Amino acid sequence: MPGFFDKSRKKPSDQRQYRLFSCKACMPRKQHLFLATFFILLLLACYGYIVEPNNIKVEQVVIPDDYLHQVWGDARIVQLSDLHIDQIGQRDKRVLQLLTDIKPDLIVITGDMAQWNSDPQVALQFVESLKAPLGVYGILGDSDISSGRRYCVFCHAGGNVHQLRQHPRLLKNSTVEITVPATGKKVTIAGVFPTDEDAGLSALIDHFGQTAEPVLLLDHFSEGWQQIRPKGPLLWLAGDTHGGQIYLPDFIWRTFHLVDYPQYMAGLFSDGGHKWLYVNRGIGTVSYFPFRIGEPPEITVISF
Repeated sequence: MPGFFDKSRKKPSDQRQYRLFSCKACMPRKQHLFLATFFILLLLACYGYIVEPNNIKVEQVVIPDDYLHQVWGDARIVQLSDLHIDQIGQRDKRVLQLLTDIKPDLIVITGDMAQWNSDPQVALQFVESLKAPLGVYGILGDSDISSGRRYCVFCHAGGNVHQLRQHPRLLKNSTVEITVPATGKKVTIAGVFPTDEDAGLSALIDHFGQTAEPVLLLDHFSEGWQQIRPKGPLLWLAGDTHGGQIYLPDFIWRTFHLVDYPQYMAGLFSDGGHKWLYVNRGIGTVSYFPFRIGEPPEITVISF
C-alpha cells in the first residue's frame, strides 16, 4: 500500500485540475436546462398572447333560485364585460358570431368597453351592433372614462346632452324598468357609475329600499356586494378582474392582494335570500399586458 509520501500519489494540483474538468463537463447540462426553460417560457408567452385571448368560452351559468325563475322564466341573459376594444378585430367578430348562435333575450355590458385612453367611437360601433328582444343595457368602466369627455358619446346620441342614447342604454346611477313577456313580471335594471361608486350605490340602495321588485344590478366592481340589502331578490353582475388573466390559486390572490377584490375573482357567489353575484372574466385584455393563460375570454349566459 503506498505511503503518504509515495510519489505515485496524485499531486494536489492534479486534483484541482480534475475538479475543474468536472465543472466544465457540467456546463452543457446547465446550458441545455437554460435553453429548455427559455423555450418553454417562449411557448407559454406565445400561447398566452396568440391562442388563449382568442379562444372565447361560452360560460353557461344556471342560477338555482326558484323565485328568480318565476320572474325570468326561461329567459337567457348574456353578460359581456371588459371588451377593451381599440379596433374591431377577429376576437370581436367572433363574439358577434357567437351571440347570433346564442340568441339571448337580454344583453348587459358591465363596463370597460373601450381600451384605456383610446377613441370610444370604435367600441361604441361594436356595442351598437348588439341586439336582443329585451334590449341592450350597460354601464361604463374606468377604462371607458379614461378618454376624457369623449366618453359622453356612450350615453348621449350625437353628443347631445339632452338626448339619451337608447341603444345601447347606458345607466349612470340610474334605473330602468322592463317587463319579462313570458312571465309578465317587472324587473328593475340599475347601473352604477364608476367614478362615484359609493355615492352611486347609496342612491340606488335608497331606491331598492322602496321596492320589492327584483333588481338586476350592473356594476363594474363587486366592492359593495356585502353591503347591499334590497327588499327583493338581487342579481349583481360585475367584471373588472379579468379573472386575473393568468390563473393562480385563490390563496395567492388573497395573500398578496394582487387585485382590489381578491375574494371575488370570478364566478358565481351567493349570500342567501335570493341574492346572487356573478363576476365575469371579460373578453379583452389591458394594453400593457395582452396575455391570458388559464383564464380564457368569457361570454356568460345566465339562466334560472
